[in-house]
Amino acid sequence: MYESHFGLSAPPFQLSPDPSFYFDSKGHSNALAYLRFGAYQGEGFIVVTGEIGAGKTTLVRALLSELNTDKVVAAQVVSTQLEAGDLLRSILTAFGVSSAGLTKAQLIASLEAFLTLLATRGQRALLIIDEAQNLNLEAVEEMRMLSNFQFDQHALLQSFLVGQPELRRLLQSKSMEQLRQRVIASCHLGPLDLPETRAYIEHRLHKVGWQDRPHFEPEAFDVIHAATGGIPRRINVLCNRVMLAAFLAEDDQITADSVKGVADDLRAEVGEQASVGQAPRGPVAAPSAVKALPSAAEVMRLHRTPGAKPERPVLLVADSPIDYLKLRALAARLEAAGSTCAPVVVSSRSLRDVRSDEAAADALPAPMLEVCLNAGTSEGAEMVAQVLLRFDAQIVDLAPAAVAVIGNGDAVLACALAANMRGIPLLRLDGGLRDVPTSSLGGANPALVDRLASAVFTRSVNSHYALYREGIPSERVQCVGSLFGAVLESTRAALPEAAEVLRRFGLPTSALDTARPFALLSLTATAGASMASRLEALFAHVKGSIPMLWVADRSTADAIRTAALESRLERHRVTLLPSLGLLDGLALMSRASLVIGDARARWVEEAACLGKPYLELADDGANAASLALAVDEILAGEQVAGEPSADQRAAEAVLQWLAALDTEPVHGARAAQEPGRKR
Repeated sequence: MYESHFGLSAPPFQLSPDPSFYFDSKGHSNALAYLRFGAYQGEGFIVVTGEIGAGKTTLVRALLSELNTDKVVAAQVVSTQLEAGDLLRSILTAFGVSSAGLTKAQLIASLEAFLTLLATRGQRALLIIDEAQNLNLEAVEEMRMLSNFQFDQHALLQSFLVGQPELRRLLQSKSMEQLRQRVIASCHLGPLDLPETRAYIEHRLHKVGWQDRPHFEPEAFDVIHAATGGIPRRINVLCNRVMLAAFLAEDDQITADSVKGVADDLRAEVGEQASVGQAPRGPVAAPSAVKALPSAAEVMRLHRTPGAKPERPVLLVADSPIDYLKLRALAARLEAAGSTCAPVVVSSRSLRDVRSDEAAADALPAPMLEVCLNAGTSEGAEMVAQVLLRFDAQIVDLAPAAVAVIGNGDAVLACALAANMRGIPLLRLDGGLRDVPTSSLGGANPALVDRLASAVFTRSVNSHYALYREGIPSERVQCVGSLFGAVLESTRAALPEAAEVLRRFGLPTSALDTARPFALLSLTATAGASMASRLEALFAHVKGSIPMLWVADRSTADAIRTAALESRLERHRVTLLPSLGLLDGLALMSRASLVIGDARARWVEEAACLGKPYLELADDGANAASLALAVDEILAGEQVAGEPSADQRAAEAVLQWLAALDTEPVHGARAAQEPGRKR
């Protein structure tokens, strides 16, 4: 009714779930990442819970819209107190299989035959049970039995159980133990916060062509959030009525008072004493299979094999995408070598954050267990306290034999502190690095973590000496080389051709001519440093002696455009590329003659593992002359970085350290049962 009046192409606040209106809030984004992971695994149960109207169905439909229908056959059943036999019929009907007149045994046989047929065609089945909290115990047990169907050692059916918080309580009953062991991922959709509520409303309005008519005053969003509790469906109901009221009143301004008036009318209609959107119920404990532990409501566990629990685990902790990849590769090495400690990869951030390079992550084997602490990307004391509590809960539950940490962020420090307080042997990977960006806690993180560690593994002699100068006993320090070697070895088969990377961006492949060397450039825009002056210094000495491929992130590309440097780059045979994923970057680097970077030191490890010389240009360009001389020496064959090497010394050293835990005293170890208690 009001759409044409306000110039909208469609109703913005429909109640029916529509994946085209999917809003990527923090909670929904993380949940969708877990669902994608679960769908990729292709087995077990995924549990999605949330209050009525939290967006569960929209989330699932958003996932379904992404799936390759040639590979995945999905069906959805809405549970309304279905008995086991009725559930089987509903499942067959949802998959398009006739069930008329069949006995229960025939229903099961028909479903297994259909699922097996899909498997022989290279397809798999995904079943979504909506309103799953309404299933009785017999129906849930039937679901568990269906998960036993296998063909050629692969599960034939994967199930998503979607429901209200009562579903989690159902799964916690004693009779559900076997099903809980098959839950490989679980997430709970909470309400939107105030900024997300505003962004959600504006997102839906923009989807239908909103041009700020009617105009929402900032205070109106505050009232909407308070009245709806941040529940998307309640927001839709209220906003739809607010828009209608504005249309009827011929008013183009939506104020806090007008929203409050509509909210009061809605309350009167439904007889509510409180606001339209009453505060959501408190958090509901997760099934024990995914361990919603104290202070760990947001922790997520991802099992490679449903129900498998690591024995004598070593927790491998990272807080950045590249370190996450290193630990994934290390975990694969440890498993392949038969380590007595089962590797568990722990990321302080969300799955989406650490898997920002999906192609590289997918090229690495999945660990037996992956834990996401979901602490967010911010730094500071509040986040450290949150990580401490969440990681400590994992230590208590998993009883690790050791903890290994890599990185220098506040979250890594928090995990190191938690291990130290519990007396867990702590291994520091990539230790001794001191030229790293400072954290919000003062930049002392690297030294603090190194001192907490039972053993410190460094990747260079320089780092080794740095620790020696700081007084760390030499018997605790070992130079083992780069962990990136394991990443390179594990992803080598997935690397694209360098020419394919260039063609993907519409660029000529002439730079890849084996008779013509080229340099890979990785300079970044920084505050206080003029991009124009840096390039002027570089080109004044290099003078176009070698073509360059410059991989520039968005801010650097913007700085280049702002300074109008495109023509200068063209004259000096520099071709711009956007930010690349790891695999694409390695593909180009493997063909390059050298790499030129800056103080951010991106690609130093990668270049070393590929045997490529790495030259650093100062931010002010002051060393451009000596850099140009080094370029000439490299082109003349007078300077060589070394042979390409996927060095596995680091992984072997970790194996040996873990093997020695049972036979040697470990520095700093205390009783693991209670923080601070001496043995």
